[in-house]
Amino acid sequence: KIYQMTRNEAREILMQILDEMDATGSMDHETAARLTSERLTGNNRERGLNIRNGIVDQLEQIDGKINEKSRSWKTSRMPKVDLAIMRLAVGEMMVDDQLPEAVAINEAVNLARKFSMEKSSRFVNGVLGAIVNSDE
Repeated sequence: KIYQMTRNEAREILMQILDEMDATGSMDHETAARLTSERLTGNNRERGLNIRNGIVDQLEQIDGKINEKSRSWKTSRMPKVDLAIMRLAVGEMMVDDQLPEAVAINEAVNLARKFSMEKSSRFVNGVLGAIVNSDE
């Protein structure tokens, strides 16, 4: 029986993969495929792959949105985990039309609370909120 991965588990794995890719300076499809192949499984595998591919394809656009709305830090100076979380949330919103933006932001804030520094959840929430408000 294939283990049925939850969306939250898939998000955590994608965030970790984006963080690893950034740390090694290889934000490309080959690295993404290698890091993802065994780690994303079950019913959320296809969704995760679509989001991952969307992020890699549109990385400049995603980082542009983050840079435009982040008053305090540019992507080059942000904590890498926070950047991975925001890239994931923006990518998710761009790829998945069925996902309410508020849910994507809430999930990103939860990831920041779990994996990053104390102030990160507010930072992530503020930047993503500004991105969503500017897209309307």
